[in-house]
Amino acid sequence: MKPFKAAVTFSKWLLRIALVVYLIAYYHDTIFYFDFLDVSFIFAIIYVFAAICLLLGGFRKDSNITVYASLILLIAVAFNFYLDIGSGFFGVIYHFLPLSIAFFFLANGNK
Repeated sequence: MKPFKAAVTFSKWLLRIALVVYLIAYYHDTIFYFDFLDVSFIFAIIYVFAAICLLLGGFRKDSNITVYASLILLIAVAFNFYLDIGSGFFGVIYHFLPLSIAFFFLANGNK
């Protein structure tokens, strides 16, 4: 069976939208708490800002915003992944979705 190549563009937009919705749903309590001295608040703001930039980068012809936003997201997720290794398997597994989507757009850009 051949792949359905007409759905590639739709699937990339679905990944972008899913990342924004996932991060807002996961970090909405932290974001609305507004504690600028809390590390989790800073990471939540970085995550959501980079995901929104990744979404907005899809509207541009060049891949600069997409690649930079995915790089920022990848670095933030990797650092948070490192911090959550001590909390066990389920503390780490929450970061696999943003990590994989950020790596996908870092490798592909807006192609």
